[in-house]
Amino acid sequence: MKKYYLYIILSVFIGFFQSCADFLDTAPEGMRTIEDVFKTRDGNLSYLANVYSNIRTETGWSNESPWTPISDELDVTWAEYRISSINAGLMNTGSNWYHYWKQYYQAIRSANYYLQHLNDTPDSEINPEFKNQLRAEAYCLRAWFYFCLFRQFGPFTIADENPVDPEAPIEVMYVPRSTVSECIKYIDGSLQKALALNSLPDKRPVSAVDYGRITKATCLALRSRLYLYAASDFYNRDKNPHGNFKNFKNNDGTLLFDYTSSDSHTLWTTAAQAAQDVINMNFSLHKDITSGVLDPCVSYQNVFVLEWNEEVIYARPEGPSIWEMNVACRPRFSGWVGWAGWNPTQNMVDAYFMADGTSPFKHENGYTICDASGKPMPNPDCTTYSETGYSTSAGDKYGEKSYTEAQTFNMYVKREPRFYISICFENSRWVSKTKQDKVHFYFGGTAGPDGKTRDYSQTGYLCRKLVDPNDGPSTSAGTRSEIVFRLGEIYLNYAEALNEVDYEANKTEILKYINLIRERAGIPLYGTGANTVLVPADQAAMRSAIRAERRVELAFESHRYFDCKRWIISEKTDNGPFYGVNIMDKTQAEAETYESLKRKVFETRVFELKNYLWPLSVSELTKDPNLVQNPYWSNK
Repeated sequence: MKKYYLYIILSVFIGFFQSCADFLDTAPEGMRTIEDVFKTRDGNLSYLANVYSNIRTETGWSNESPWTPISDELDVTWAEYRISSINAGLMNTGSNWYHYWKQYYQAIRSANYYLQHLNDTPDSEINPEFKNQLRAEAYCLRAWFYFCLFRQFGPFTIADENPVDPEAPIEVMYVPRSTVSECIKYIDGSLQKALALNSLPDKRPVSAVDYGRITKATCLALRSRLYLYAASDFYNRDKNPHGNFKNFKNNDGTLLFDYTSSDSHTLWTTAAQAAQDVINMNFSLHKDITSGVLDPCVSYQNVFVLEWNEEVIYARPEGPSIWEMNVACRPRFSGWVGWAGWNPTQNMVDAYFMADGTSPFKHENGYTICDASGKPMPNPDCTTYSETGYSTSAGDKYGEKSYTEAQTFNMYVKREPRFYISICFENSRWVSKTKQDKVHFYFGGTAGPDGKTRDYSQTGYLCRKLVDPNDGPSTSAGTRSEIVFRLGEIYLNYAEALNEVDYEANKTEILKYINLIRERAGIPLYGTGANTVLVPADQAAMRSAIRAERRVELAFESHRYFDCKRWIISEKTDNGPFYGVNIMDKTQAEAETYESLKRKVFETRVFELKNYLWPLSVSELTKDPNLVQNPYWSNK
C-alpha cells in the first residue's frame, strides 16, 4: 500500500461535514504520500473524514437508495429508473444495480488502514486521548459498513485487518464467506472495541462543529439494530421455511445460516438489552407542546425537520438528497419546481390508524390481510372508516390546524395525525409555509397527468413526511441533517425484542414503550380504561400490533424493506398487484362530481425468493473462487 499515492479530494466529503471546520481542515499543500498524510493532524482528520463519507444517503430514492421504493411503501413514477426494473423482477447477477458490495469493502479497507496508521501521527499533532476517540470512531464506522453488507447480502467475508504482503500468493486473497453468527460476532466485536476505549462522548458532542461524529449512543444504537436483525426469523435455520437458505453452504460444506431456535432466546435477550442500553442514555421523544397541549402533527413533523432535536441519536450533518426529497415530492405548482414523482402506495395508506387508534383493516405479522380479489379485509373493531362519499365540512383538527377540508374523500377523514403529516392526498393542502395551495391528482391537476409531462403521481398520493415545511420553490432549497438513528426506532426495537423473549413477563414494559410512541402520535393508548384500545391478547397478537406500529411510525425511513425480509413476509408485501386510487383517470369536472374514488392497480411487482438477498456480481465471484453465490440466484 505504501507504494501508492493518496490524493485527498476534499470535494468528495466537504459536503458531508460542511459545518465541521476543525474536522475538515484542508490537507497542507504538497502532501501526497500515505506517510505524509499521517504526519499531521490535518492529514489524519481529512483521511478519517473520507472514511465517514462512505456512509450512504438513504433518502435519494431515485438513484441512491432503493430500499423505500422497492418496499410496499412507495412508487417512483419514472419507468426508466432501475427501481422500476427491480420491482418488475428484472435484476440479475450482471445488472449490478445498487450493488454496494465493492463500495463497502473499499470503505472497510479505508477504516482498517486508518486504524493501522492512526498512531503514525505524532502526539504533538494529536494527543493520545483524542487519538482514542478517533480510533473508536473508526471501529464504529467499520461496524456500520459491515452491517450494511449484512443486511443487503447476508453473510459476508471478513477482510484482513492487516496489510496483505505483496509477495504473498494470490490464494491468500481467496476468502470464503463467514457464517451468520461469525458476521454478527465480528460486527459486535468492532463496536465493543469502540466502547471499551471509553473515549467517545455519550451523546452528541458539545460543539456544533462536531455534530455528525460517532458517539457512544451511536455505537449502542447500531448494536440494537444489529441484534434485532440477527434474532429475527430469516437468519434462523429452524424458522426460515425456504430450503436454499437453510442449506446455504460454503464450498467446504460449512452452513452459513447457523443460528437455530436454540439460539433465539439469547439473541432476543441481547437485542432487548442493546435497546435498553440506548434508552438508558436519556434521549427523549421530540414533542411540540403549546400551553400544555401536545400538537401531535407538528411534533411528528419536526422530528425530521428540526435539526439535532432531542430524539436524534445519530444523523449525517448534510443529507445530500434532502433537496431531491423536497422537489421530487412537491406538486407542479406554478412558479415552483416540482416533480410529483415519489408516491406512497395505497398499501401504505391502508396501514395508518384511525384517530380512535384502531386499524381500518385486519393486520397480521406486519402485513394487511386481503381477500381473494386483493382488497383489504375490514377490521370489525373499527367503526369510523369509510370508502364512500365525501366530507361536508373541514375537520380532523390537531393543534391549531385542520388537516381535511370539505369535499375530502372519506377514506382520508378521521385518520391519525401521522397520516396527515406523511401523506398528501386529493384536495389536501401542501405543507409549505409559503405555499398552502390544494393539491389535485386528476388529469391536469398539480400532481396528475396532463398529456405533456412525465412528472405526476401514478398512485394518487405524494409523500410529505420528510419534506421541509420551510421549503421554497427552487431546487436548491432545503438542506439539513439526515437521521440515521432516532429514539422512536429504539423504543420499537425494545418492544419487539421483549415480546419475543417473554410476552407474559414483559407485557407491562412492552405496552409502556408502544404507548409512548402512540402518545406522541396523538392516538389512544393500549389499555383497559376509557379512550383506550384493547390490549393484544397474547404474544402473536402483540407481535402483530408492534409490527403495525413500526410500519407507521418508521414509514419512509428505509426500515420497511429490511423488516419484511427479516420477518420473512416479503413475498406477501412486495409481490403482486400494487394499488393507488383512480383519481388520475378523471378530469377536474368528473373529480368534483365523482361519487367515490376507487382502488386501482398501478403496477404488478415481482418478488421471488432470491430477492431476499441481493446477488453477488459475476465479477466478484470470478475474483474469488471461494465466494459462493446467494441462494436461488444463477451465476449466469
